[in-house]
Amino acid sequence: MKAYIENCPLHRNTPHIIHNISHTQFSIARYYGGIGFNGQNYTYFSKDDTLVRDDVLKWQKKEMENKK
Repeated sequence: MKAYIENCPLHRNTPHIIHNISHTQFSIARYYGGIGFNGQNYTYFSKDDTLVRDDVLKWQKKEMENKK
């Protein structure tokens, strides 16, 4: 997923992905499934303990559909 998101044309004012959130101030996102940070919404993925910006997820979904 990381290599795929590096090609994302969306702004980089806030991170596309935040890794290892269980050991940071973002750990509360584990309980709510996501968090807001600097005006952006993030979704939590427990499998790899990351937060991914919602607009990046939307972009990724659209890209995958276009490839099919």
